[in-house]
Amino acid sequence: MNRRDFLRNSSWLAGAAALSATGFSNLALGHEATSPAQEYAKAFAQAIKHNPKLKGWQGLSQDIPALKVNWQGKLPAELVGKRLYRNGPGRQQLGDQRYSHWFDGDGFVSQYQLGAEGMTHSGKFVRTRKFELESAAGRFLYNGAGSHVAHPRGLKGPESINTANIALLPVENELWAMWEAAMPYRLAQDDLTTLGQVSFSNELEGIPFSAHPHRDQNGSIWNIGDLANLGKAGFVLYQLSAKGELLRCKLIDSPRRSYVHDFAVTDTHLVIYLPPLMAGANGGTFIESFDWQPQQGGVLLVIDKNNLEVTRQIPCESGFVFHFGACWRQGRELVLNLCWYDNADVMIKRMGDIIGELTVKKETPSMATQLVIDLDRGTVKRENVGIAMEFPQQDERVAAMPARYQFGVTMASNTQVERSEYNAISRLDLRSGKLESYQYGQGVMAEEPLFVPKAGGGEGAGYLVHTSLDYLRGETSVNVLDSERLADGPVARASLPYYLPLGFHGALV
Repeated sequence: MNRRDFLRNSSWLAGAAALSATGFSNLALGHEATSPAQEYAKAFAQAIKHNPKLKGWQGLSQDIPALKVNWQGKLPAELVGKRLYRNGPGRQQLGDQRYSHWFDGDGFVSQYQLGAEGMTHSGKFVRTRKFELESAAGRFLYNGAGSHVAHPRGLKGPESINTANIALLPVENELWAMWEAAMPYRLAQDDLTTLGQVSFSNELEGIPFSAHPHRDQNGSIWNIGDLANLGKAGFVLYQLSAKGELLRCKLIDSPRRSYVHDFAVTDTHLVIYLPPLMAGANGGTFIESFDWQPQQGGVLLVIDKNNLEVTRQIPCESGFVFHFGACWRQGRELVLNLCWYDNADVMIKRMGDIIGELTVKKETPSMATQLVIDLDRGTVKRENVGIAMEFPQQDERVAAMPARYQFGVTMASNTQVERSEYNAISRLDLRSGKLESYQYGQGVMAEEPLFVPKAGGGEGAGYLVHTSLDYLRGETSVNVLDSERLADGPVARASLPYYLPLGFHGALV
């Protein structure tokens, strides 16, 4: 954004930031004499005694010092010296209160140093303003994005509940710990010390910066800020340099206030899917303010990367999306791979009750799905690939190019089945639909796999590095699989003598 345009928009930005002290706070208040969070803590303490799956949400109360463990197998040379980082909700309980929604919980970042002779783990909480204030008070002070606490303070905006608990972006020698609706926190890559909050300009203080930025092949970083968090139908578009410097920023209008978690990037366009999960209800937490309205259908916003203008608003089927995978342009079509839910139950129901979520007997999981957008006709076709998948990843060497392979976590079955966790790591051939997997078996939850290419290998030739929780043994492990021989299982594995909370996203440096 040039200075003239930026100044023209800055007055609105200041107004949007002011909304964070008014409209947003009204959504997340409530002054109950007692809180469901206190009852939830009691219920959780009883439930975990006979439900070991809950170890994934038990949480932590302090940082973890460095501990080295040995590999089973041999770490590939391409990974020696690298560091795997993982982020997720770490502090689920403080005092006598416990969060009920998985999105809540103060961010805890784990570091796994991958050495030829062994792996060293350590972890720290992100020292957000929220974390420091509540640590000093010895209790949760604010309602979460989806959880109620006792005697909540009024919010001054999304920053009051910024947990920095979703994802990590490596920038120079830092990691940016990101949340949905506020600026990231900067961490030192070597020891995870919190260095302060990212600040691009005074005009952007209090403006959302989502947890799913995407890099171009030239290194540019693209991101959005969903203004639904501030009571506005619109987005802030960001383009950053590889060093994290703000290059361009622009406000765009949206036809609705929907919940948007991620977006798609090709070489020429950005695409935002607006689900019929509509904001507007009064009272309750931020997540409780959304209402599923499938009769409204979905909408695709197609944005030209050159001028950051919306070129198309395309009606689409009703569905819900957390994550996009491989996306590219072919001629006058955009091909988007994503994980598609038929409804938003996962967000507004299942994730909102951690104990109850694990008792669901049947569910429709997210399905690997492809959207093909015709830019000339303004139409879209949706094809369900028929594979249950989440946390999609690709070989970044072909980012924004026609890709053949997509990696992710999958289930033992791909249809409505008895409750089953994501316990497999898979490679999906986007051309043939063929799926190759390694399943960990009963009692293991697999987390997001990150791809590391083999030297001199073609697309999809590399290693998948991920963590897993064995809730029966009570241990967290780092696993390394050959992406071309998944069925053989891990070529290297290192297990900790303790278990960690389930997280969301990570980075490999």
